[in-house]
Amino acid sequence: MHSPFRRTCVALSIPAVLLLSACSDDGLGDTDALSGVDLHFTDEGTPEVILRSPLELEEEASRVLDRGDGEDIDEGQILEVSHAVADPDSGEIQEESFSADNPSMIYLPQMQEQSEFIYDSLTDTDLTIGSEIALFEPANAETGAPATLLVLRVEDQSPAFAEGEVQEQDGELPEIENEQGVLPELLGGNDGEEPEEVSTEVLIQGDGEEVAADDQVVVRYSGWKWSDGELFDSNWPQDDEEPDAGPAGFPLSSLVPGWAEGLEGEQVGSRVLLVIPPESGYGESDEDAEEGTQHELAGETLIFVVDLIASAEAPEAAAPAPESGQPELSEEDIQEMIEQMEAEQGGAEDGAEGEDSGSDDTSSDEANSDEATDEETD
Repeated sequence: MHSPFRRTCVALSIPAVLLLSACSDDGLGDTDALSGVDLHFTDEGTPEVILRSPLELEEEASRVLDRGDGEDIDEGQILEVSHAVADPDSGEIQEESFSADNPSMIYLPQMQEQSEFIYDSLTDTDLTIGSEIALFEPANAETGAPATLLVLRVEDQSPAFAEGEVQEQDGELPEIENEQGVLPELLGGNDGEEPEEVSTEVLIQGDGEEVAADDQVVVRYSGWKWSDGELFDSNWPQDDEEPDAGPAGFPLSSLVPGWAEGLEGEQVGSRVLLVIPPESGYGESDEDAEEGTQHELAGETLIFVVDLIASAEAPEAAAPAPESGQPELSEEDIQEMIEQMEAEQGGAEDGAEGEDSGSDDTSSDEANSDEATDEETD
């Protein structure tokens, strides 16, 4: 799709992975060293990390603080987690997402690529939904990263693909090989007349909340050109050997208009087929346009299959900076101001000389006054 997106996983500072000798349902590494860590909440819902003593560890360690009563964690799912980063000496919170009620998302196979320690802490400790776990990372002398205490609570989990009732296609739009949890394939049907407007068809019907046109979404997707059926973008792994980077997250407003037009009102959990004509895609092709001035997909009708995994209200854009209020000045105005400043500066220097003379007179008067006083004293 050639469009920017950001991964919606917790951004963690991860040092080199250490081999840990201890592994149990309670955690990894020296779990006893974390026995004095507790997570509490104020009446306002703000987290507090309580330490009975500063943490003095030289290796990574994790400990389950509270085991939730939800379902077991599935290693192939996306975890929704709230987190707090605390000073391991004092417990002071440095960053947290609990009070914002806006969990981050961790795709476990992707986390395995980033940090075996965090992945193993989440998957080898029999965690369940609702569980809380503390993870300690020692200071890293090579990068200068300080020691960190991270506390996570697993809020929920969801599949990394559309999950619902598979629908039969009506034959009006291109035929898609459609199996839940499997890479979709374009089978044909794109050799007829191209739709003049954005056209959609639900391939798998989910039962989640409806998507708004200005939402931020987490999706799996594949895109083909109508003209020749070429796959031009996908975030599904194309073979078993290719690592799975996981779903992508981005605001619909950052994409071609056809995405928002076609996905608005669809339910999370659904797989949706989109056919997007050029005017709702990358625009009409201009044969007279200079090379590099238009998108390579300009003029193309696009076919997308989108798995709607999650959707949330996009963050508000920052308000524009207020205008300075300073008037625009011509060169003549600027030159006149410079001359005026020079004239004022010259007057100030003359005044300064006069003040110095007056100062001398004052000193002389004070000296005469002192002499007169001495004479009277005599």
